[in-house]
Amino acid sequence: MLTKNLEQLYLMDSAPGAKTIINGKEYFYFGGTSYYELHKNEDVINSAINALKKYGINSSSSRNSYGTTQLLLDVEKEAAEFFNCDNAVYLSSGFLTDLAAVQAFINKNMFDAVFIDEVSHYSNEYAAKLSGKPIYKFSHLDEADLEEKISQNLQPDQKPLVITDGIFPVFGKIAPIHKYSNIIEKHNGILWVDDAHALGILGPNGRGTCEHYGLTSENFYFGGTFSKAFGGFGGIIPGNKKFIEEIKNSQIQNGATPPPSSAAAASLTGLKLVKSKPEMKLKLWENAKRLKTGLMNLGIDVKDTNVPIAAWTMNSKSEMQKLQNELMKKNIVIQYIQYIGAGEKGALRIVVFSSHTSEQIDN
Repeated sequence: MLTKNLEQLYLMDSAPGAKTIINGKEYFYFGGTSYYELHKNEDVINSAINALKKYGINSSSSRNSYGTTQLLLDVEKEAAEFFNCDNAVYLSSGFLTDLAAVQAFINKNMFDAVFIDEVSHYSNEYAAKLSGKPIYKFSHLDEADLEEKISQNLQPDQKPLVITDGIFPVFGKIAPIHKYSNIIEKHNGILWVDDAHALGILGPNGRGTCEHYGLTSENFYFGGTFSKAFGGFGGIIPGNKKFIEEIKNSQIQNGATPPPSSAAAASLTGLKLVKSKPEMKLKLWENAKRLKTGLMNLGIDVKDTNVPIAAWTMNSKSEMQKLQNELMKKNIVIQYIQYIGAGEKGALRIVVFSSHTSEQIDN
């Protein structure tokens, strides 16, 4: 959220990158989530242009009618290979992945109640509410409270669905799903991870939070978006064949027009670039460490992880907005953010890209 008030907006006048034009002026930009700067990558853009010329804006028909193109199939095939899964489904937005997954779990009668991290993303909360099942919130990142909530609220023959973000977007904390796993298996439950910020970032191959912890289980599911690390747009859910087929036969998939051809082509190219250029991920991790080491040297408490997000709070909203504005005078953009998980006062948030230089980060 980069708004001072409703009357004054900060308008982006260029593609997001380490240097970005806002309100006609160039800034060192630490305010978004184009982690590899692929939203302005020449190959990504050219693939989008070529797709527009070949397929038009989109197929203008649902996937279960005449709306499937080879381009959409290529996105799903490449995603399944990237995430080492049987199959994948490509949706019109990352927001829809949570709804589609939970609907599939309901159709297959896989759970009796939802247990959701109290600051999980809005899309997870909507999905939980639409399930029609009982919902219990557990304390943020707290496996002991999760265990207690499940034990208190489920009968022995009932199964929980545990929902969490992989990386929480404000403070960049990683959900301790390795600690949740034993609890979930003990109660014969399932796990859904909204991995929007983790896909392409965490894990040796960029496959997200489960790979980060080395977890594999038929009862663990995840999805995310192409709109951050991959420089594209739309939601992606990789998984086993039966799970993906359930989603592909659902109203969420077939009741909507597929993503625009330009978005599909950009997502496909971005996915291939992240896969073929692992040095981008290593550079991002290096930049995340440099940023956080510098902030910790200033006495700011941030988590020393590979996550390229650092955030903190100050005494008041006005104090944080003042610091944001003072940095803008020095041609540096960070976020003052009011978002789920930021608390009542909000927080200051810095996001680093693989394309930021050491000098830009130090500055």
